[in-house]
Amino acid sequence: MGHARSGQFDDAHPLLKRALDLFGHIGDPVGAAVALETMSWIMERRNRLPEALREVNRALSLVQASGHRAYEARFLNDLGWFHSLLGDHHQAIAHCEKALALCQELDDLNGQAATWDSLGQAHRQLGEYQQAITCYEYSLGLYRELADAYNEAITLADFGDTHFDAGDPDAARLAWQEALDILTRIDHPDAEDVRDRLDRQPG
Repeated sequence: MGHARSGQFDDAHPLLKRALDLFGHIGDPVGAAVALETMSWIMERRNRLPEALREVNRALSLVQASGHRAYEARFLNDLGWFHSLLGDHHQAIAHCEKALALCQELDDLNGQAATWDSLGQAHRQLGEYQQAITCYEYSLGLYRELADAYNEAITLADFGDTHFDAGDPDAARLAWQEALDILTRIDHPDAEDVRDRLDRQPG
């Protein structure tokens, strides 16, 4: 997981495959599901979205069979996220709304933050910018409460994209700059992508 989060995908993938085998051997469905989720995240970063969706479906099946509701909510959100990236935004919203209701029932703040972010993505892609902005605001508030700097920055970058799409480039630049400041502080390679968005815009 650490290698994946820091962008060291080549190092992370064989370790995750080994972990998946070990979790299967000892009969730990949650451990196996989390390994699959991390593999899906790497597939996303490599633009292999159908494979990412496949791995999340495998993870969801594992935790549903074993009755782990918190992880069920987490992987329902992941499923919605990948459906949105693949262009099926209405299906994404349906999965994410199920995930959000379950996270709220379980008082899972991190799950709520991630799911609000996914809902923001889906609404933005449908051109429903005010709904998207509201979703991102909920997500940002929760990530700040949780002191999750990386996910706050990623949500800020998407928040900026939404403002830009909605015709408010000034608000977009403010969000992108805040995201860049955080990613630079934690020395994450995603900073370059956000810097590129700022550099492409006058102001």
